Order: sequence, then C-alpha cells, then structure tokens
Amino acid sequence: MKKILFAAGVLLISTATFAHNTPNSDNKKGKKAARKEQTAQVNDFVKTQFYEDFPDATNINFERTKYFDEASFTSGAHQMRAYYDIRNELVGTTEDKSFSDLPANAQREIRKKYSNYKVDEVINYDDNEFNDTDMTMFDTAFEGADNNFVVLRKNSEILIVKVDMAGNVSYFKALK
Repeated sequence: MKKILFAAGVLLISTATFAHNTPNSDNKKGKKAARKEQTAQVNDFVKTQFYEDFPDATNINFERTKYFDEASFTSGAHQMRAYYDIRNELVGTTEDKSFSDLPANAQREIRKKYSNYKVDEVINYDDNEFNDTDMTMFDTAFEGADNNFVVLRKNSEILIVKVDMAGNVSYFKALK
C-alpha cells in the first residue's frame, strides 16, 4: 500500500512539474530564448539532471541567468559550463580553449582578416543534439551546432567571430 501511495505522489508531482515546465503553445518548435520565471534559485530538477549528465563533475556552482540555469564545474582538467533550458534539459556546454585549438584554416583566416585585433578568448560550444532549444551567447541566440567563438579586441572595440568545426569563420557580433 505504501508503494502505491508513493508512486501516486511521484506521478502527481511529475505531472505538475511537466505542466509547469512545458513551453508556451505559441512556441511551436519548443525553442525558448528567455526564461519566463523569475526565481533566483536553480531548479532542483536541473540539479538532478546535471548530476546524471556529469556524474564525475567537481567544483560545481549553480546559477540562474537571464536565459538558462547554468552549472560551472570541473571535468577532469577542464573548466566547463553546462546550460539547462526551462524543461530542465541540457542545451549544451562551453569550455575555454586556446587559439591553437582552432582548425588551421580558421587560424589563418582570422590572422589575415583581423590582423589588427588581439585574441582575447576562445570558447568552444558543444551542442546537445537531442535538444532543439537555441543557445544564447553574448545576448544573441543561434541555432544549436558545435562552434567556437573567438573574442577579438582592438583598443575598446570587441568583435566576436564564430568558427564552425570545419574551420569556416563568420562574423557573429560586435560588443560595446
């Protein structure tokens, strides 16, 4: 009898959570850019999912941001960040990289096209292919795909270029 009552309680909580976290009907593809809920705490369901996704993670810190619930953590020797959407599903991860980690053709093109700029940072974004939620970086949404983002600086001017896995370089955004 206790098992039946427990199972009924779990089902009730799961149903309420699913209804609360289902995207609005005006969002046909299930994609969502900004969070609608305004609580300061990271959802416990996100934490549970994170521990399932990254069981060996250490130095974990959770944070709710404008677009996602985020977890910064260490995996092996790598500092990473995981992004979770309003359905508590992994959108993708980021990791700091070096310029030399980019494909050689991308390095050549960036050196040639942006020779007056200094490379400030390289961020690798690894998309979760099982989730269609668009990723948002630098306050700009983009369709999910694995990419590198190179932050370039010239005095107070900051440009961000996107480098796909084949080494194709494209302008992404200027920051002010």
